[in-house]
Amino acid sequence: PFIQVTPSSHTGIHPLLKRWIFAEALLFAAISLFFPAAGVAEENEGHWSLQAIARPDVPDAAQPVDYLIQKRLKASGVEQNPSADRHTLLRRVTLDLTGLPPTREEIASFIEDDSPDAWEKVVDRLLSSPHYGERWGRHWLDVARYVQGNIKVPGIEQIDLAEPYRDYVVRAFNSDKPYDRFIAEQLAGDLLGEENETDEARLDRLAAPGFLSIGPWFEECTDPNKLRLDIIDEQISTSTRAFLALDFSCARCHDHKFDPIPTKDYYALAGIFRSTEITSDFATDWKDGRPRAITHIATDKEKQAAAQYEAKKQELLVELHQLRNRLLPQARLPQAPPDTKTPQHIASFEAEDFSGHKNLRILEQKTETVIASRKKLDQWIKYRVVLPESDEYTLVARYAAKQPTPVKLEIEGEIQPAPVFYRPTFGESPEHFRRQAIPLGKQEKGSLHIRFLVDRHETFPLLDHFQIFRGSFENGSDEWMAIVENPSIVEVTEFLSDSTTNLAVKKLIQKTGEVEEKLLSHLENAPTFPPLLKIKDASEPIDLPIHIGGNVYQTEGEKVARAVPGLAEHLVKKEFKTPHDESGRRQLADWLTTPENPLTARVMVNRIWHWHFGTGLVRTPDDFGKLGAEPTHPELLDWLAADFMARDWSIKQIQRHILLSDTYQISSDINSTNLSQDADGTLLSRYPKRRLEIEAIYDSMLTAIGKVPRQVSGQALDTSNSKDRALYILTSSRSPMGLGLEIRKMFGLFGFDSSGRPMHNRDESVTASQALWWLNNPLPRYYAEKFAGRLLEDYDDVIERTTAAHEIALGRPASESGQRAFLTYIGELTDDGLSQQEAWSRACLGLFSTKSFQTLD
Repeated sequence: PFIQVTPSSHTGIHPLLKRWIFAEALLFAAISLFFPAAGVAEENEGHWSLQAIARPDVPDAAQPVDYLIQKRLKASGVEQNPSADRHTLLRRVTLDLTGLPPTREEIASFIEDDSPDAWEKVVDRLLSSPHYGERWGRHWLDVARYVQGNIKVPGIEQIDLAEPYRDYVVRAFNSDKPYDRFIAEQLAGDLLGEENETDEARLDRLAAPGFLSIGPWFEECTDPNKLRLDIIDEQISTSTRAFLALDFSCARCHDHKFDPIPTKDYYALAGIFRSTEITSDFATDWKDGRPRAITHIATDKEKQAAAQYEAKKQELLVELHQLRNRLLPQARLPQAPPDTKTPQHIASFEAEDFSGHKNLRILEQKTETVIASRKKLDQWIKYRVVLPESDEYTLVARYAAKQPTPVKLEIEGEIQPAPVFYRPTFGESPEHFRRQAIPLGKQEKGSLHIRFLVDRHETFPLLDHFQIFRGSFENGSDEWMAIVENPSIVEVTEFLSDSTTNLAVKKLIQKTGEVEEKLLSHLENAPTFPPLLKIKDASEPIDLPIHIGGNVYQTEGEKVARAVPGLAEHLVKKEFKTPHDESGRRQLADWLTTPENPLTARVMVNRIWHWHFGTGLVRTPDDFGKLGAEPTHPELLDWLAADFMARDWSIKQIQRHILLSDTYQISSDINSTNLSQDADGTLLSRYPKRRLEIEAIYDSMLTAIGKVPRQVSGQALDTSNSKDRALYILTSSRSPMGLGLEIRKMFGLFGFDSSGRPMHNRDESVTASQALWWLNNPLPRYYAEKFAGRLLEDYDDVIERTTAAHEIALGRPASESGQRAFLTYIGELTDDGLSQQEAWSRACLGLFSTKSFQTLD
């Protein structure tokens, strides 16, 4: 029954790793004895998370959260802490809802407000703050595994193609988008078009399914078939953990060992995601299979302008093609003058005879083979030619390009000043190819290495054939045309421009040139629209069979029809049949948000509680299965879930219940009573003090120097005023000059996982390296110096300056003893010869490095 690891079967594995593998196998086998594989209806009905949501009775006059918390406290004989002081409360709720500390003006206003609804007004103001979406959107982005800068698409200059999804999430939280709609848009927004929808609604609908496309792309996988299944597995895992707090990917190889998730349910979901296209072209060549599909978002007015642009472009192309066809019968190869020394033809070679390339491919085009672009990223191609003598040489290349292609020529490692192939041929079919003479200058006898390259995101032309000539063509003349054969349409004007005496032909040539110039000018004015990750149903939806052991090449039985999971079928009686011509994503979203589904609402209100208190009512927010934690307050969890659905899935309404409760407002003080009887804080006898997420710590330093002006509650978010916040800077290059790398170090050091895996719980580990970072890293010193400069400039009185420093950084004035110690420290620094700027900078760095600055209490 156990896996045996022997040295012969694991050659090269470290002995410690062998022992770890063996221990894991023993543990798995032991657990399996106590938790046999699930999958029967009785188990569905037995586990707490799969029972129907039952809203408990709460007296009409009672505050539901407090009533149900106090019920548990009284049963345990534990008293709850009294309310925290106003400075603490304001800092707590302001950071909690906006990720920004309160301003001095907000502090003074709340302290002076003695009205009975003072707290309620603060809560409502912050819930309607434009900054609320930035803070709470980041919470969801953790679940959705969004990491700034992870999603790049070749050929697109935008640094992060996931930004539209990020901004959609921020807007969704700010507008209090109903959570059921939020789910539907992320899974199937592209399928939810409505009549007369606004441009903003359409943008949201199309940006939301980016949720399915922003996962890690498994760069180490070189098997396209396995890659496709791995991507589907990642989508299933992310979606089911996010919305159901169950990881269906555990059933890829076999029925889930602990939860009622059979393998057939996994492959029913896998068919849904397999029938969803997120790549531009999943080719059999694995390098071609990775680019994410994109689209461009535009308003109706912009689309009309784009259609007019395209129509004019096609009109000019047709006219140019007609003119060239009229010129073709007139074409005659020019004859080199008798007294001209014709350059000597040395060699010919095909474009595919390269000695190296990057991101290019060989393309069969009718009867010809050409070199074409694979993806617009670091494209180049290199050739080695052998020259018989030291002399002047010219390269004649045959190419085609729809638009200008500023290709650079590199000769023996030195890039030449003038671009080549910059003149478009306005097409890529055989009749659009033209030749171009490229002077190579004087070269030595022997091997010559030449390379054609373009900048990132630039277009590379089609290359077909090359000829090497010994000698040069003076002043870019067309003498070389007398040597080449079979002129194409686009070369006719070059053939005729200097040789014809026919007036009609000359006028035709002139007209052709005019149209070509108009077309070039028109191309320069091409409309551009922001790129967006594109998700759509496959033209032919696909059902998948069960893959034995999850192996892509081993299947068994009939294909599993695309369908929603069956784990709640004892409660969800409605059928959600997948149409034969759809992926099934719409039906999956409908199943997730049906009121009879016992998981979706429970999972989300638990996340909301987790983000407010640092720990959920279920301490495993992504695992409501048998191996997950049980709820500490099951009645409260169900009351919140039921109320959540009853209030149209409003996240802000649930938060308002929580924030207006006495439980949220209690102090975090630890005393002998609550420490002995509620040691881990499960009963909520005290507010759980915890470290802030790194974004809030960074933004607090940023606001200390006045870099994030507060925006008025109730108004739309102006990202130009928030552009320096941590949510944006990692992809915008707006970090302080030279400190971008230090910010990335800071994020990783304080619990941010940049791997692209979902973060359901931020790592709150406290390490010595964090303390050393505050002492030695240039980033906090930079902000401390800026903060000190602001204080010295704005406050002449040293006492007022000290008060301001503490209120801005810590949300409260300094105590008398704290103020004395602070000023004594500054005095000692100045006595040692430091300037006021240097002394206050060190003092401000001390404030930043305190536990009070980094903690929510």
